[in-house]
Amino acid sequence: MIPLLSSIPFIVHFSLSVLAAVRLLYRKLEVNTTLAWLFLLFGLPVVGVVLYVLFGDHRLGQRRMKMGERLRSFFMQVFNVQEASLPPNVAGTPRYEALSRSILADSGFPVLAGLSPQFFTDAGELYAVMQADIDAAQESICLEFYILDPAGQVANVLAAVERAAQRGVDCKILADDFGSKPFFRSHWPKRLRKAGVQIVRSLRVNLFSSFFRRSDLRNHRKLLVCDQRVGYVGSYNLADPKLFKANRGVGQWVDMMMRVEGPVVDALTSVCLSDYLLDNVGYQISRADLNALPIARCAEAGEGIPVSMQVLPSGPEMRNSTIYEVLVSAIFSAQKRLRIVSPYFIPDPAVQLALVSAAKRGVEVEIIVPERLDSRLAQFASQSSYRELLRAGVRLIRYRGGLLHTKLVLVDDEVSLFGTVNIDMRSFFLNLELTMVIYDAATSAALWEHSGSYLPDSVPLDPESWAKRPEWHQFLENILRLASPIL
Repeated sequence: MIPLLSSIPFIVHFSLSVLAAVRLLYRKLEVNTTLAWLFLLFGLPVVGVVLYVLFGDHRLGQRRMKMGERLRSFFMQVFNVQEASLPPNVAGTPRYEALSRSILADSGFPVLAGLSPQFFTDAGELYAVMQADIDAAQESICLEFYILDPAGQVANVLAAVERAAQRGVDCKILADDFGSKPFFRSHWPKRLRKAGVQIVRSLRVNLFSSFFRRSDLRNHRKLLVCDQRVGYVGSYNLADPKLFKANRGVGQWVDMMMRVEGPVVDALTSVCLSDYLLDNVGYQISRADLNALPIARCAEAGEGIPVSMQVLPSGPEMRNSTIYEVLVSAIFSAQKRLRIVSPYFIPDPAVQLALVSAAKRGVEVEIIVPERLDSRLAQFASQSSYRELLRAGVRLIRYRGGLLHTKLVLVDDEVSLFGTVNIDMRSFFLNLELTMVIYDAATSAALWEHSGSYLPDSVPLDPESWAKRPEWHQFLENILRLASPIL
């Protein structure tokens, strides 16, 4: 009887491990990833199964994926979106035409016109313009941010949202449950709800939800849409850089945000409203839920210089890892010069191969990263790739003027990737992200200039000096690289 009882835990563990292993095989992950999970499942009793339940599956589920596709398609039909033509400098380049078709196939968003995009690098100026657009809104406001911290200048933005709701504007705030803890713990949610603002916790974090989806999936998007007329997207969280994480010793956070008008705002509205419905209503979205939204076909396109751009949402709600594919393709397509700006730079083998290949074939490759990060673990994981890149001729430049948080990829002089995506596995596969793919030489030139302003406060890494760093640094870097998806 005793041997039988003692074998029950083993039978339970083995059965659960087999079920998880079967799911792994059907997911068709990379061979190394699958083998690592199989080792944990069968080699660590109980612990392996628990780890797989919590962190093994980076998807939000088939139902959310299918409903998201249906919602984006619905909004595109309601808004009567008309695809814009690519500019001549891009239309005649097969690699860029193929890029736009790939994004359309996965996201449902065609190339659209954005009118006279403006880029902001100063938080005070950005929040003042945001506040003015919110005060001018007459119909709807939708904010979606990973970090919403109501301290300092951000309080003025929230007060503007409160005033808008009080005058009858439909106001929605969608904030990541983990990243926006300061907001949810403050008096602001109660105050804003009293004014009529609809507030939703995106991707709730709790013990119960951990049994149904990976508990560290985050909504990393930064997005504001006013009256379906003007949109903001970029790397700025809704947090005052003078106050946010001021005690971390990394300086002020340095970011960039784009303000844009025109038809492309329809696509941004679709992303914001889709995320709102999926987090607030769930997957059983009815016609009544859609009718309750303040959506309408825009009567006027507005005035300004048209710029061809494409909205690319990405993350575990999407059918494919489109941003990852687009990034790798863009790097391989570079012929003259390439610049990447990213705070968290932990390239996987494919991205690293693309960068090394570009440098070896004569492309001027520059990677600008902050000298100091708010996470020492992420800092060491990032540094594990430097040696090979430096050997290939890649220029690695470390910014010293604060925590450089801008996310930007510039390919030659025609295409720019601008938004929320870091060069790491978390951004590629685990976070909900939002990227603007911009097909325009003038905008590319402006972004080359904006990002070039980081160089005077930066220092290039010297390959010989870098090779002489302590051995224990190198060992720690290689160990922490393995944990990059959860850093």
